[in-house]
Amino acid sequence: MSGDLLVEGGTVVSGSGSFRADVLVLDGRIAEIGDVGARAGIPRLDAGGCLVLPGGVDVHAHVFGRIEADTRSALHGGTTSLLSFIAHEPGEHPAETARRAIADEIPRSAIDLGIHGVIWEPEAYRAGDLRRLTDLGVTSVKLWLAYRELGIMADDAQIYAVMREAAVEGVTVQAHCENGYLVDALRDEFVADGRTALRYHAAARPVGLEEEAVHRFLAVARLAGPDAYVVHVSSAAAVDQIERARGSGQTVFAEVCSHHLTFDESAYEHPDASRYVMTPPLRSDGDRGAIWKALAQGKINVYASDHGHLTLAEKLAGGEDFTGIEPGVPGVEVRLAVGFTFGVDAGLISKERLIAAACTEPARIFGLYPRKGAIVPGADADLVVWDTRVRRTLGTDALHDGLDYTPYEGVEVHGAPRAVIVAGEVAIDEGREVERERSPRYLGRGCCAVAT
Repeated sequence: MSGDLLVEGGTVVSGSGSFRADVLVLDGRIAEIGDVGARAGIPRLDAGGCLVLPGGVDVHAHVFGRIEADTRSALHGGTTSLLSFIAHEPGEHPAETARRAIADEIPRSAIDLGIHGVIWEPEAYRAGDLRRLTDLGVTSVKLWLAYRELGIMADDAQIYAVMREAAVEGVTVQAHCENGYLVDALRDEFVADGRTALRYHAAARPVGLEEEAVHRFLAVARLAGPDAYVVHVSSAAAVDQIERARGSGQTVFAEVCSHHLTFDESAYEHPDASRYVMTPPLRSDGDRGAIWKALAQGKINVYASDHGHLTLAEKLAGGEDFTGIEPGVPGVEVRLAVGFTFGVDAGLISKERLIAAACTEPARIFGLYPRKGAIVPGADADLVVWDTRVRRTLGTDALHDGLDYTPYEGVEVHGAPRAVIVAGEVAIDEGREVERERSPRYLGRGCCAVAT
């Protein structure tokens, strides 16, 4: 029967521990964990010598517009549930953007997919916009404290207005935290001095601009009252601001992304520096170590990818200097492998804490737990049989997003999925995609009637 499976002989990993167990799946849900034994008529999958992980839950990605390639890439990397920021059309209200994505794009996804709301035009925000999002099962929204030139930067009054409604509606407010006014001022200074090469990208967006914006975002959140979530934390100073806010009793969640944990600002000295341009930029090696430590200690809750689908030509369309290059890098497929290689195998984080940050905590924060992110009875049978013995070298030819570059070109990683299981059906078997009966589902939170 479709959705029935026995995963035998693996080591089940959760945020609280690891143990040898079989996992019995019936009708797409986890039915039993332990010494299960063979069941008549139920297919068996040998997980001997491997870890059995919850399907990855990546809550920071930009896949709309390239959804087939990007969600297929996620699946190959062991991510089975994803929350993406929606692509806004000019003049659309946030709920209109979400409704269009649910109807037109999610049916083409290779995995279960949900949505974060966005405030792309902060001056157009009106009270009631967030309530209309929650009617669609969208219980998170993002603001930008930078990118004034794109018209998406919210001022403090707009941030406060959004947060006041968010507190009433139970919406988690996320923010890209850099001081956009000072970003512009520094950019103008660098241009005047002729310092526009990519090697100046990090210097033109220094740590202090992130630190100030995190402080300000959390100060407004303390006043307005919603849960706050800081995306792509990149520095020790930002972690310090988050810890201070928590010390005053605020609920604050923090996220780190794979590129900030893997590379440092020396990448901007490379001939292929364009591959590493994102915002916030890569930081010092000391900051990289600090955010690994914060992730291991639970000060940073979530490990995400911030995957963006940009070809090299698209990145460089505005010029080959830091003022014109399009920021963003792909990474959804390599997220788990990077975490195991540069975190677990390097002794910086336990495998249990990595899985908590990559699977369980993001599901919990964004209303998907315990259906997602955990290997517990009743949960969706989204599982990854992870073979830690595999050694492989990353490159465009080894990935599945269809892009012509990766910042991880030539990087050796440890581990790969032997199998990826979605709702009890094997979707990836030894790197090969397997046809399935089940269609992807829209991950509406608190609104079970909304589905595709």
